[in-house]
Amino acid sequence: MKKSRLEYSILNSSISMFIYILRLLIQFAARSFFIHYLGAEYLGLNGLFSNILSFLSLAELGIGTSIVFSLYKPLAENDEKHIVSLMRLYKKAYEMIGIAIGIIGLIIIPLLPFIIKDSNNIEMTNVYLYYILFLMNSVVSYFFTYKRSLIIADQKNYLVALNDFVFLFVLNVIQIICLYLFKNFTIFLVTQIVFTLIGNISISIITDRKYPFLKKVSPDKIEPELKQEIKKNVIGNMSSKLGGVIVMGTDNILISGFVGLTAVGIYSNYSLIIVSIQNLCKQITNSITASLGNFAISGERERAFDLFKRHLFVNHSLIYFSSIILLIVINPFISIWIGSEYVLSDVTIFLIIFNYVIQVYRNTNFIFIESFGLYWEQRYKPVIEAMMNLVLSLIFLMGFDLGINGVLLGTIFSSLGFVVWYEGFVIFKNALNRPFKSFVVLFVRYILELLCSGLIVKKIMMIFFSRNNGVLFLIFEVFITGLISLIIYIFLYRKRTEFQFVLSVGKKILKR
Repeated sequence: MKKSRLEYSILNSSISMFIYILRLLIQFAARSFFIHYLGAEYLGLNGLFSNILSFLSLAELGIGTSIVFSLYKPLAENDEKHIVSLMRLYKKAYEMIGIAIGIIGLIIIPLLPFIIKDSNNIEMTNVYLYYILFLMNSVVSYFFTYKRSLIIADQKNYLVALNDFVFLFVLNVIQIICLYLFKNFTIFLVTQIVFTLIGNISISIITDRKYPFLKKVSPDKIEPELKQEIKKNVIGNMSSKLGGVIVMGTDNILISGFVGLTAVGIYSNYSLIIVSIQNLCKQITNSITASLGNFAISGERERAFDLFKRHLFVNHSLIYFSSIILLIVINPFISIWIGSEYVLSDVTIFLIIFNYVIQVYRNTNFIFIESFGLYWEQRYKPVIEAMMNLVLSLIFLMGFDLGINGVLLGTIFSSLGFVVWYEGFVIFKNALNRPFKSFVVLFVRYILELLCSGLIVKKIMMIFFSRNNGVLFLIFEVFITGLISLIIYIFLYRKRTEFQFVLSVGKKILKR
């Protein structure tokens, strides 16, 4: 019997959350070995190349989510010929993208000396080798991977999460062993390429077994109208995510160019924690994207506003607890994990966490834009977003010499000053048919409640709990912070309908 949207959402969310916690543990272990055997400069190089290649992935940004959106309707109607036709089209698209990224990536090589500052301990010849290996891993990722979109669109993305976790786990174990035995960055990167390829082949095999008609049914010719619709969605979606990639992707490049590789390495430790928790929130909230997409094509638009409020509340709840706990314990954790010399200032920590809060709130916007196919309606947004971020970051870096803080302020101002409101306007006008002020009230209320709650918890912890070292005290701090936050949370939200909905879903999960 086919599961309901809620059942799929609960299944995807619970499995995704469990798997992602395991992913975090193994990734932190791998990062610890990386820092111990290779040091902060190699860590900075690793983060820098990841950012550079995120720009090259712009060619793909419009394809992945457009595939998923285009598959919602034929999956709902069990139209196998249409599904096969779309998958053939996307296979060709991904192969072309992989080749294009390889060519563009090679063209960038002469620019590397101008981007990298203070790489005294790494020879430039080795830098070129490492970059080429990073590029190869990026190119390989586009082959055999397009079929995962079919699983995700069919509300079974837990299968993708399981597959990716297994190969990530084995990869990290082998990389840890290689770091211990050889202390060699080249071997570290080569193993990454091998497992990226094997993982993609595995998900391709799983898809073929799950949907045997992919090899049996002959594809139909795709109508010109459908091709035009797909092209429109791809362009709009690429545009909508372009700003995000530029805004978040330039951080390490700017820090490397204006501060140095070591600063990138130190900042990347915080990024690992923040991005890991941010992605965990996405694993939970994004698991319902396919269910929302299925809902969107069903025509039940009158319930969309209630769904938005519920999703935003769940998102806010994740942000509420995670950001307050991070504010209290992230620096002590870094100090215990890799040493006090890797700790950043309290001002920088506040900016990192505030930026995290804004970006995770946008998860709700992203999901509704994707589920309702609103890529085209916000196609101009990234141009303004990218320009604001780059100009503001350069002003703070060059005019005020604020270093990492300047980069963070540029991102915060561009996101909070324009992007959040524009996304909300597009959603409320085109999907929810509600006045924009409804979004403003929801967002501002949650931000103010979070800031006040965080300030109260911070003051209580400073007054009653003096700073101490050690893992046990850190665990105690997390527990007490979570407990105080929970008391305030229940006081604030116990009477709201969104809270009652979350409680009802929780009861259903416990009954299972």
